[in-house]
Amino acid sequence: MSATSELYTAWSAGTPFTAPLPETAHPILAITTLTAGLYFAARYGISQNKSVAFELANTIPSAVLLGFGIVFLFLSVGLYV
Repeated sequence: MSATSELYTAWSAGTPFTAPLPETAHPILAITTLTAGLYFAARYGISQNKSVAFELANTIPSAVLLGFGIVFLFLSVGLYV
């Protein structure tokens, strides 16, 4: 048996990838996470309290939520990353 046929056999024996979330949930998740991320970003920008704990409590959730929001936005418009 040649190496090519072994690779083909291994390839065809694999199972197809299935997404953990349905495609219909992507737009909802994009809007929700982007809105929450923008809320934390606005809260950070508007506040007069500039302690390190307050800044971290607003910037970390904002960055994480905006990051996931952009990914879900890309997925909802068909740009699969």
